[in-house]
Amino acid sequence: MSENIRSHLTRLSAWFLFIHGWLAVTILHGRRALSRVRCPVPIEVLIADRAKRRNLERELRIGIRRLSRAVGAPFPAEAAVVVQQVLKPGRQLAGCYQLWQRPDGARCVLFRLALEVNGRHLATDELLAALAEQWIGLAIEQSAAPSVLVPVEFDPAQPPETRRLTALRPDPLAPHPNGTRASERAA
Repeated sequence: MSENIRSHLTRLSAWFLFIHGWLAVTILHGRRALSRVRCPVPIEVLIADRAKRRNLERELRIGIRRLSRAVGAPFPAEAAVVVQQVLKPGRQLAGCYQLWQRPDGARCVLFRLALEVNGRHLATDELLAALAEQWIGLAIEQSAAPSVLVPVEFDPAQPPETRRLTALRPDPLAPHPNGTRASERAA
């Protein structure tokens, strides 16, 4: 009888593990689908490193949701975001957007972001700032109301001044021209 119970418990635990794994995968797929519903904008990050690509896509989706709340206007319906290493070989930009109209009259927008500008790698925050500038510019352009851009500039951060030592304390063990040490002369 005890072997019968043991075999039932083994089968029951195997079923439990199977159902647990199935639920975990289903919940994971559901969360991914839900995140796409909340932010249906296609985002393509053109880099080879899979982990960096996923992380950047996630940060951009979060940024788009937050921008949507802040601007008060939804992301354009026919829009996509492409992130690539460099935008133009000549005059390098951090980002730009391209507008065009399809034959059916729908306006399409392609937001392009660069990972590198003039040899300097851009951080995720800088990519999000470039995307925000593009989106806000597009939203203002599409609104019929007049707008004014008031620039706010800060002076670039100055490197901390390196303090130069002008005079070093005399070495107490160094020989002096008159044969006495500095500590003996002070006494």
